[in-house]
Amino acid sequence: MMRVLAVLGALALAGCSTAPMPSAPADGAALIPIQVFFANRETNYDYKVSPDGTRLAWIASEGGRLTVHFKRLDADAVGVIDTHSRRSLQSFVWAQDSRRVLYWQDRDGDENLHVFVADTEQPREPPRDLMPFPGQRAFIQQLIRSDGDHVLIGLNRPRTALADLYRVNLTTGERAPVAENAGDVLTWITDDDGRVRARIRRHGPEERALERWTAATQSWERLLTLDLEEYAWPVGFTADRMALWLITNHGRDRHALVRLDVATGAMTVAHEHPVSDVESARVSKISGDPLVAMAYPDYQDARFFDAGLGADLAPVRAPEPSGVRLLSFDDAERLATVEIYRDRGAEYYLLDRQTHARRLLGRSEIAPYADRLARVEPISIRSRDGLTLRGYLTVPVGRAGKPVPMVLLVHGGPWARDHWGYSAPVQFLANRGYAVLQINYRASTGYGRAFTEAAVRQHARAMHDDLIDGVSWAIATGVADPQRVAIMGASYGGYATLVGLTFTPEVFACGVDLFGMSSLVSLLEARSSYWTWSIFRPYYDKYYGDVARPEDRARMESQSPLLRADKVQRPLLVIHGANDPNVKQQESDQMVAALRGAGKEVDYLVLTDEGHGRFGNPGSALRMYRVIEEFLAKHLGGRSGSP
Repeated sequence: MMRVLAVLGALALAGCSTAPMPSAPADGAALIPIQVFFANRETNYDYKVSPDGTRLAWIASEGGRLTVHFKRLDADAVGVIDTHSRRSLQSFVWAQDSRRVLYWQDRDGDENLHVFVADTEQPREPPRDLMPFPGQRAFIQQLIRSDGDHVLIGLNRPRTALADLYRVNLTTGERAPVAENAGDVLTWITDDDGRVRARIRRHGPEERALERWTAATQSWERLLTLDLEEYAWPVGFTADRMALWLITNHGRDRHALVRLDVATGAMTVAHEHPVSDVESARVSKISGDPLVAMAYPDYQDARFFDAGLGADLAPVRAPEPSGVRLLSFDDAERLATVEIYRDRGAEYYLLDRQTHARRLLGRSEIAPYADRLARVEPISIRSRDGLTLRGYLTVPVGRAGKPVPMVLLVHGGPWARDHWGYSAPVQFLANRGYAVLQINYRASTGYGRAFTEAAVRQHARAMHDDLIDGVSWAIATGVADPQRVAIMGASYGGYATLVGLTFTPEVFACGVDLFGMSSLVSLLEARSSYWTWSIFRPYYDKYYGDVARPEDRARMESQSPLLRADKVQRPLLVIHGANDPNVKQQESDQMVAALRGAGKEVDYLVLTDEGHGRFGNPGSALRMYRVIEEFLAKHLGGRSGSP
């Protein structure tokens, strides 16, 4: 779950002439203050036990921003890491020495993450930047179980997603090269001892290979050949290092958990789901066997290989629908921290797998307001061309059985998806009186290769039809008031918002575009400077097109809202981060200029020290959602709790 606190930004709102719509009837749950959702000082999550099993650390609020808190398991005193930064942290890991913690942070949303190390015994000392190189992106590749003083860190070369590996001393910051990227390695695969065992290498625009390192011949040997749509994510090795556990869709439609013999290349399926992809799995670092594999057809569907672990968690999961996240284990795998999440919050536990005792560590900050939150229900509908579309519907408390204003909330990506669980934006909208519809439209991940590929070059076409089919379903079933439907989304969801108001302007009463692209052509022309372009260009060529080809360019222009600004009939709110390296601010600037030039009603908010929605500064999300709250209340008729 993305945690947002966020920013001081520049507000530029155009004048609006539309008269306010009447407020929704006050027969729903009591209003929850907006800061409870987006700037809550009781925020706590990501509890992790140290490798030696003596300490606990987690993310919580301190001074209006999120940072690492820690304590000994046998004591009550809590310490706080001072990051000497005004930006919040999102997550962290314990170093192998059980004393230091590692975390990653960018600057003002530029996505150039740096890896920092902080000492829990000197929490006020400035953390050390282990890769202090401007314009480059670092990540933690591997904690080394046998060496508490070092860690493997990947460092992307400038303007690429191709990384070299370094062994870094946590005390001195000294770096020693481990693996140099010749310009074609997409993924390095390392074991718990910090040794490079395998890699995924690009062999052409549409071919990659999973290769193993053969010590006897000092050479790389191919194990699997992957095409453009096939993926292989390593999740662990067997105890003897003779097999690799992968989540892959090699030779199949849906991702499965498989065991790959690194000597022969033979694959054995350990778990597959009949409806959806296996999206995650956890492997024991002691036995080398899988503990659990997760799929998400609607609710989470967890397959426990370790029956004892499943039994230990069963009492805290029942009786309501829930999901589980395994957050950490100590090295002995006796202690584990787990998150049990539901649609109205989460609980965090320390589990002793030897005694089967469970200790409640914390509840999510929304817990005191659970009775005011709405249920999130899985749905399944049929698209106009026969595809099964899955998603989620959230109806405001006390409003079931009657048409209400609705927000169609479109996820980004488009190679992503919505999951069931607690979402601050969803529950915020529901508390303001709106039903919230989330559709995993074609192109979404999680439902197999064929479903994703059904979106090839279907921007503003079949992909948008799926969203409109969802709205039609909500109206036909009496959920949505057809005169009060808004569309809102971030990134691709922002583009979908612009498509909604320019291609189907009669459907929506208003729209909220967050960090969205307005032109497929200018988006791709600017992509060459983005760090993932070196990897993802073949996907963009396939799903969007090649802007250098006249026929592709003409089609993409026809799919771009920018060239249809005159078609807009309803009010629009546009929000963008000035430092967004993914979708440049130009995309919103040019759309707002075109709309104002056509005499259309548009409000524009620029967050001056944020990027592509990964808010890190206190106040950003609060300011953004206050603007959204007032905009929707004015044009859709929901409630507002802002002063």
